[in-house]
Amino acid sequence: MGKTLKFTTPAAAFLLFAFIGAEAGENTEFDFNRGGAVYDAISGSAVPAPSAPEFASAGGNEGRTLQPPAEMLEYESGLVNSLTPAQWEESLAAGEELSSEESKGLFSDFNTRYVSRGVVTFKTNPPTFTTDTGKVFVVRKYPAWLKKLGDADIAVEGYAKQQDDTSELVITKMLPPSGVEDSIKASQEAAGMQKHPYIISKEAGKYVVGNVRWAVAHASDGTRVKDKYGNLVPVWRSGVVVNPELFEAAYVVKKISSGFPRQGTHGLLMFKFKPGGVVDAKGNAARGLAVSLNIHFKNPDMSYSQADAMLKGKHMVYYSVSTIEGYVEYNMFWDYNPLLAYPLTISRGQQLALLEKAIGQATDDKTGEMYSLFYNSCTNAVVSLVNGVLTGDQKIRDGWLPEFVYRLRASVPDTATTLLRKKGVIGAPNAAIDENNYVSVFAD
Repeated sequence: MGKTLKFTTPAAAFLLFAFIGAEAGENTEFDFNRGGAVYDAISGSAVPAPSAPEFASAGGNEGRTLQPPAEMLEYESGLVNSLTPAQWEESLAAGEELSSEESKGLFSDFNTRYVSRGVVTFKTNPPTFTTDTGKVFVVRKYPAWLKKLGDADIAVEGYAKQQDDTSELVITKMLPPSGVEDSIKASQEAAGMQKHPYIISKEAGKYVVGNVRWAVAHASDGTRVKDKYGNLVPVWRSGVVVNPELFEAAYVVKKISSGFPRQGTHGLLMFKFKPGGVVDAKGNAARGLAVSLNIHFKNPDMSYSQADAMLKGKHMVYYSVSTIEGYVEYNMFWDYNPLLAYPLTISRGQQLALLEKAIGQATDDKTGEMYSLFYNSCTNAVVSLVNGVLTGDQKIRDGWLPEFVYRLRASVPDTATTLLRKKGVIGAPNAAIDENNYVSVFAD
């Protein structure tokens, strides 16, 4: 059963944020109740549907009434052969999204939202959903009527199992294909700034990775190159060889604002290697990798509405894999925010497992995976990845308070690093990395 948490008064909101060590804004309302009608692929049971059908846009949580299905099918040609008007009506009766009732601890409760188009098939048990980009989900729950349809080309909203394991999906709603496209498309120029990393091969324990952001481009006079929108131009490299045998240390990294108040603004992971651990196809070497989950920008000037991205779910996520040197230089001379690196204190085996999970997640197909401040953001992605290699009492779990409280604590960079330190997972941060020491900080 899902939990409902609402704060509609400044006092209640303040009590919540006081608990996690941050302040809340006024008149903030959070409602994360789950309900609706789905078919459980494991038990075979169906939950009755509510009587007032609504259709949620791919953009976020706000609902709108769907125009008559026949009218929609006139211009949504991709679904003409898949759904009849009666089936559209039945899909609408599924109501609001429902997450799995199975809970294996924090981050493993089907809350990573996807907006995708693809083909669902019931020829396998459990059924599968293959997206247009080739990602294959095992479908654990779905609207009860969908099985009658058989194999079909559909557009859906759903929730993946967890942040660091998106192999399983709960399908919760039908979407018009145009809604999917509006959610994931970006301008060509913006796409060139956000290239998705991918695995070329993995042989003898070494990764060969494509689309690594290697460095910041420099002109012949040494100045950093910017595009017409003021963005620093990255240098991309493919065929980058990563050798885990030369792994040296892992860090949870927090970006902090340079002005007042000094507070965490972003979280990521860094992995330092001995010389030769990270080498491009031409033999150029770097001392490490930075793995970061980011908001997928739609505009080439890298601007976005924080409300749309963080609260309304209107932006995808994408992972970047950069060299440590390239990431730090880009950060120092793009937004001038210092970085604090907290060394992980867990075993070398756990840190190597974290490296494997981070590369695996960063190179996974994230098309249609949507950003959420509380359920899929830069910082709670770091906590989720780290939590995935922890065991026993180190494991981060929720307690007697509403789950949202723990999720929020894991989503704010300052409170997340405090949480990891209390768990004994990370140590005290090293000296801040800034424009004065970024060249030498990882060189020794």
